[in-house]
Amino acid sequence: MRTYTLNIDNKDYEVEVKSFSLQQATLVVNGKTIFVDVKDVSTKASSLTQSGSSPAPAPAPAPTPAAGGKPRVADGPGPAPAGGNGVKAPIPGAILSVEVAEGDTVEAGQLLLKMEAMKMENQIKAPRAGKVSKIFVKVGDAVAQGADLLLIE
Repeated sequence: MRTYTLNIDNKDYEVEVKSFSLQQATLVVNGKTIFVDVKDVSTKASSLTQSGSSPAPAPAPAPTPAAGGKPRVADGPGPAPAGGNGVKAPIPGAILSVEVAEGDTVEAGQLLLKMEAMKMENQIKAPRAGKVSKIFVKVGDAVAQGADLLLIE
């Protein structure tokens, strides 16, 4: 999406807008991924513009650390899955548990992992039977919507 340099209280912030919806935004602020709950989207005219573009959302506080320390942000998706075998994050969130290991055989509908998104625990289940060939995430990772979670062959 877009990248902005914002100066707030005489401090510069590099802000990349990864995704923005009516419910949530995913921002990368000075290299840290931050998930922001959107409370209101206004259509009022604003004086905050950058070269005629729309205003950027302000940086938000960092996400609350997971138990045992600071959350690790996923290094982004792995290689593009061949033939649509990838299981992707349906919405931005944090990985709570990984219930399978590379090499495991799974059945359609089997629980693969749990993630927290928008203060809800979501179960990610296998869309088809197969073998888990690659897992891209670990417990505590923050993932963006559409990020590759694992591959099933």
